Amino acid sequence: MKQTCSLIVMFLLLFSVGCSKQEEITSYTVPKSENDTSSTVSERTTAPAKEVRMLAAILPGGSQNWFFKMTGAPDQVSAEFDTFITFLKSIKLEAGKPAWTLPENWEQEPGRSIRFATLKIKDSDPQLELTVTPLSAGKSLPEDILSNINRWRDQVGLSEITTKDIEAASDTKPALDAELFTLKDQGDKTITVVSLKGMMAGNPMGGAPFASGMRGGMRQPSPGPANPPTASMKLKYEAPEDWKPGRSGGMRKAAFNINAGDETGEVTIIDLSKEHSPLLPNINRWRGQVGLKDISESDLPKESEELKAGDLKATYVKLIGPENSKPRKAILGAIIYRDNLAWFVKFTGPAKLAEQEADRFKQFVQSIRFE
Repeated sequence: MKQTCSLIVMFLLLFSVGCSKQEEITSYTVPKSENDTSSTVSERTTAPAKEVRMLAAILPGGSQNWFFKMTGAPDQVSAEFDTFITFLKSIKLEAGKPAWTLPENWEQEPGRSIRFATLKIKDSDPQLELTVTPLSAGKSLPEDILSNINRWRDQVGLSEITTKDIEAASDTKPALDAELFTLKDQGDKTITVVSLKGMMAGNPMGGAPFASGMRGGMRQPSPGPANPPTASMKLKYEAPEDWKPGRSGGMRKAAFNINAGDETGEVTIIDLSKEHSPLLPNINRWRGQVGLKDISESDLPKESEELKAGDLKATYVKLIGPENSKPRKAILGAIIYRDNLAWFVKFTGPAKLAEQEADRFKQFVQSIRFE
């Protein structure tokens, strides 16, 4: 009898396993190096990516750090920039907790869960809010700051920065188009501030304000493409041997780190919904990131170059920041439209390294194939 029961159980287990293999799985692949340990991209679709502006700040408070974050439509958030800066300057830690002067057009609500407070902008539509969240400090404040800034940058599709960029930010004056700068609160503590403009999938107000590297943080998976490619499509390319594989996953379909002496740069490939990724606004977004003025539709032909990526057209731009900007940033970028997706290929780094890598970057773009 026992043998008969055992055989029945084994049969049922084998049957259930066999059935599970019949489920259809939609996926796509990109070439990976032997050292690539990035996780599989989720097959779920997400809401189309939208252009957003993020204002965020980190205030160290000894045993814990304080995070202030506002994300929303660029025009809506930009209108609150001056008020945001005034608010940050009014902060003073009292008994380890921040106290501030509430702006006239803001209203404060009690926090919930780990959130200390929610500050809502009156009469904003859609509702715009600033979240205030504490989190236990890690062993190294510079590492805490760097990891969280890079998390925020990743959320809006921007490349990572380094500790050198943070150090240089101490000389940067507060400005809407300055991606990174510092302020002093009422207690003379340094507040690190970011003003980031980019693309974000899903709810701009969603997600934790901190990086998973800090205690208590749970990293949310990076959002996947708004419209995933079909199972049969593969992204292929030929990258220079000295471009080292970087952090990929989520919207990042590939990433490379470039090192030349004491200079570093990054190349990323990101896909977004074609419908929500018009050419000129994205090129102007890149121009703003390096300190250049917007151009018009009529300027585009002379400010860009057409490349061929197989049978597809790639619009290439070489954007070098103003000579008097410190650090002098640069972007090499290409946008390729295929079916319902827009593919963004982007180098971000110092101007000198961009000049050195420009030809190889163009060759990299021209090697891209979709099969």
